[in-house]
Amino acid sequence: MKKHLIIFAGLICFSLVLFPQTKEPEKIELSLMDCVLTVLKDNLEIAVLSYEPEIAEFSIKQAKDIYWPKLNLGYSNFNYNYLTNWAVQGTNYVDRTLRYNFGVKQKIITGGELEISLLTQSSDTTRALTTINPNYRGELSLNFTQPILKGFGTKVNTIDINKAKNLRDISVIGLKSNLVQKVYELEEVYWNLVYSLENLKVYEMTLNQNRERLQQVKEAERVGAKSSLEVLRTETEVANYENSVLAGQTQVEMFQDRLKSLLNFSTETEELKSIIPTDMPSLEKIDISFEEALQTAYIESPEMEKYMKEIKNVKLEVAFQKNQILPQLDLSASLWFPGQSGDILIFKDNNPYTGIVVDKIKGSRMDSFKDVFDFKYRNWYVTLNLNIPLESLLSRSSLAKAKLEEEKKLLEREKIEKDIYYNVREAFKELNNREKQIDTATRYRELTEKRMKAEEERYNLGLVGNEWLFQYQRDLAQAKVSEIKAHIDYRIAVAKLERIMGVNLKNKKIQYKQFVF
Repeated sequence: MKKHLIIFAGLICFSLVLFPQTKEPEKIELSLMDCVLTVLKDNLEIAVLSYEPEIAEFSIKQAKDIYWPKLNLGYSNFNYNYLTNWAVQGTNYVDRTLRYNFGVKQKIITGGELEISLLTQSSDTTRALTTINPNYRGELSLNFTQPILKGFGTKVNTIDINKAKNLRDISVIGLKSNLVQKVYELEEVYWNLVYSLENLKVYEMTLNQNRERLQQVKEAERVGAKSSLEVLRTETEVANYENSVLAGQTQVEMFQDRLKSLLNFSTETEELKSIIPTDMPSLEKIDISFEEALQTAYIESPEMEKYMKEIKNVKLEVAFQKNQILPQLDLSASLWFPGQSGDILIFKDNNPYTGIVVDKIKGSRMDSFKDVFDFKYRNWYVTLNLNIPLESLLSRSSLAKAKLEEEKKLLEREKIEKDIYYNVREAFKELNNREKQIDTATRYRELTEKRMKAEEERYNLGLVGNEWLFQYQRDLAQAKVSEIKAHIDYRIAVAKLERIMGVNLKNKKIQYKQFVF
């Protein structure tokens, strides 16, 4: 006995090795909103596009960089040794100069430029006849330049910033468009998966009913109450529904795979997971008129938003090119305050030709700054410079090109408006038709159920053969499937209309800008 048990256990182990048990797929229950949030979070295409607005944001910062002040620090040290042909100065003399300067330059939004600078310089020399040595010099200067015609104005000088902002907005709109499309694709796949599962349930239930009926018919044939022909008909019907169940399973697997792809499931583990939708199509119908849907689409549609931003950019370019054909008239103004100090040399008999210094009145660098900041010596000038380039008078190709781009964009916008109109009208008609199909499919299913019950009673009384029963059973199964399909098609039609209107994210209370990095 013990020997037999050992042999039996060995056979079991051997069979487990040859025929390993398949692991039951892990069932993951997900609502439609769970899937939407997962797609928006984990979809690789969205992840890539979410970087575009951030990249565009840096383009705006680059365009603004020209308005940062520019600092200028300078240091110069000169040492010159000169030959001379004037006997009084000797054969040569040496000049030494040390200079420091600091300045700030700022471009202003009207196109002009403002600069303020401060300079200090010290110099000494061996040259004869010099009355101040060393010499200290300081200067405060303010310079301003401003174009009056070409290049004047905030619109002209902020064109790169405004264009960059519009391009940033276009990249955000592109992300929104992708999100809107992905949500629609997800809803379509999700509801089709719900339909395929419900469709499979109907055929599995009908298959089980026919299998039970087959057992009953076979038992009735054994006792002589039914013929072998009825057994054959029942077996045929069972085989038909087995084929329908297999086709339904294939359809479920197809939509499962499509949903897993959208949810970015790992390819290594997706075979071990089975998604079970928890939402069923709502019987609630949306209440919106065609005019309301159309106006919403004109405002919210990503395609329309994109073209409106592109039109803004071409209008900016037209305005810029109009300014560029104007003559160049520049205003320049400068105001500066010099100061000077140093050691004043007192020569014998007040005659520098003697070369004999008998005294010295000390000066300093700070004395030169005192003159500067007391504004003791005021100097200024104002100039106007007019430049008329011939190309602005004879050739306006850049402006003509910009205007053609504007006309092109306006025509494209008109085309988009027409496309939106026809797309909304088509989606609205489809929505109304799907709504009517729900009513007709429900009524047809209810009537088919009544006919099926009546036919079962007649069959149980022996008034009809099972071929009639099977026909009504097929009709009832198809009616149930059609009713489910009508509800699913209505939800998909709603999703399609929301996509065209560009409101499926808003209706789900999703702020698409949160997906921008």
